[in-house]
Amino acid sequence: MPSICCAVGCNNSKSNKDGHIFYNIPKNTERRQKWIAAIRRIHWTPAEHSRLCNHHFISGKFIDSELTLV
Repeated sequence: MPSICCAVGCNNSKSNKDGHIFYNIPKNTERRQKWIAAIRRIHWTPAEHSRLCNHHFISGKFIDSELTLV
């Protein structure tokens, strides 16, 4: 199953082979809620395989404090 970014309006996917890195939504309750809030999708619960691409982190790398939607 190809990974597709769950951010609204983001078309990044692994099948594009454009070098994006995809991160699983955390299972830790506190971190998970921060990610869901940052993703800002109304009435949305991530599926088990929901992913967010590196494009949505300030440095382009997974750092919770830098999670942002651009």
